[in-house]
Amino acid sequence: MASFTDVNGQKWLVSLNVHSIKQVKELLDVDLLSDQVHETLACLMDDIVKTIDILYVVCKEQADKAGIDDESFGKNLGGDSLHEAVESLVTALVDFFPNPQRREWVMKLWEKTTGHLAKADAEMLAVLENEEIDKEMTTQLQTAKEEGVKNVISGLRSIGSQESPESIRSP
Repeated sequence: MASFTDVNGQKWLVSLNVHSIKQVKELLDVDLLSDQVHETLACLMDDIVKTIDILYVVCKEQADKAGIDDESFGKNLGGDSLHEAVESLVTALVDFFPNPQRREWVMKLWEKTTGHLAKADAEMLAVLENEEIDKEMTTQLQTAKEEGVKNVISGLRSIGSQESPESIRSP
C-alpha cells in the first residue's frame, strides 16, 4: 500500500477504493477515473492545492482518528513530504485500475512526464550555473542602477529649475 510521511512524522496510508473515488468526485469535482488520464495526472502535478485536497479526502478517516482537520493536513505537507504524498497518490491510483495493461501504461505515462520535468529542471539549473548568466545579470543591474541615478539627478534638476528667484527666500 502506498504511503507518505508528513513534516511532523505522521505516516499516512494512501489507498483508493470506490468510496474514496466517489468522495473525491462529489466533494472536489475531480474524476480520478476519467478517460483523460493524462489530464488527471497533469492536475496532480500542476494544482498542488487541489492535490492536497484530494489526499485529505482519501486520508480523511485517518485524519479524523488523529484529530487533524484539512487545514492542519495541508500545513503538514511541503517539500519532500509533499513530493512523497503526490507519488503515493499516483501509485494508489495506478494500483486501483483492475486492468494490468492500463496500470502499466498509466505508470509509464507518469514516469515519462515526471522524467521530462526532471530533465527540464536539470537543464534550467545548468543554464543558471553558467557564468555568462551571472555576467549578464551584473551588467543589467549596473545599467539599471546607472539609469536610476540619472533619473534621480534629472528629477532634482527639473525641480530646481521650476523654482523662481522670487520663491527662494533670503535669510
